[in-house]
Amino acid sequence: MTLLPQEFISESITPLGSSFDSSSMARGEPGLPGVFIWRGKEYRVKTMIEAKKTLRSCRNGSGEHYINKHYYAFETESGEVMTVYRKRSGSKKDSWVLLTIERNKKMNTPVKTAVLVSGGGTNLQALIDYQKEHIDCPYTIDLVVSSTKDAFALERAKKSYIKTEVCSPYSVMGSEKAQSADRDAKRQAVSNAVMELCKQEKIEVIVLAGFLTVLSGALVHEYSGRIINLHPALLPKFGGVGMWGHHVHEAVLASGENESGCTVHLVDEGCDTGEILLQKKVAVLEGDTPETLYARIAPHEHDAMIEGLLLLSGRIRGV
Repeated sequence: MTLLPQEFISESITPLGSSFDSSSMARGEPGLPGVFIWRGKEYRVKTMIEAKKTLRSCRNGSGEHYINKHYYAFETESGEVMTVYRKRSGSKKDSWVLLTIERNKKMNTPVKTAVLVSGGGTNLQALIDYQKEHIDCPYTIDLVVSSTKDAFALERAKKSYIKTEVCSPYSVMGSEKAQSADRDAKRQAVSNAVMELCKQEKIEVIVLAGFLTVLSGALVHEYSGRIINLHPALLPKFGGVGMWGHHVHEAVLASGENESGCTVHLVDEGCDTGEILLQKKVAVLEGDTPETLYARIAPHEHDAMIEGLLLLSGRIRGV
């Protein structure tokens, strides 16, 4: 197991009461908690590495010493190596403290992510904000690719110092060749250009956040199981060619559906046919228009996009 450099933490942890080591407690020691909470996440002790005590001189000048702290170093079930301690003061206010952590390099190195966009980039912004607000975020956005040069999403990326590129048929093939090329040729050219950029940046996961070019060919094969897309409907309904943007919401209303929402799914060689990872649902209300329906779905898209990327990042790292 390869570990990252040791981090000094010095933060309180919350032991779960029934998990203490009873054999240590029988010897008059505090007993290491087998399960505890730190930063909202549960950790379980797998293997004890070392246990030691520190002594402090009594203040009465007797020359005697007392145990000041009990230290425990151990490996967790999720692969971290941690050192915790408990001050022994005899009061009920004694607390357990996480002193240091060494993280599993594979599991804890953030997944390098590319986000493909075409418009305003509100879903991109949601992903950026989550990354900034969570110190242990399992992904980093290292590349933003737009199918249009004027997409405001590019400005959002630049503001966060993320590398940006434009991959449209015209930018990739040149104006003259793009004008005469058929749809499949354009898709292939853009897909190849995106794959080259992703390889250059060592990208592990690709997020389609409103990217208007359908990916195809070697890119889909190379990143099989590592591309996610957000679709503005509850797949498998209202998916496929032509089902994007307001067209989806118009179709939902025309069909008389009583609910709609959004879907995050893996991308395969079909169109909106990959494995569904999660869905968010909203009610279709009487008198809804495509605009009002979208207005209720949009906030859920941001949450779905974040949850989908977190889920895929966990799969990649085996968490």
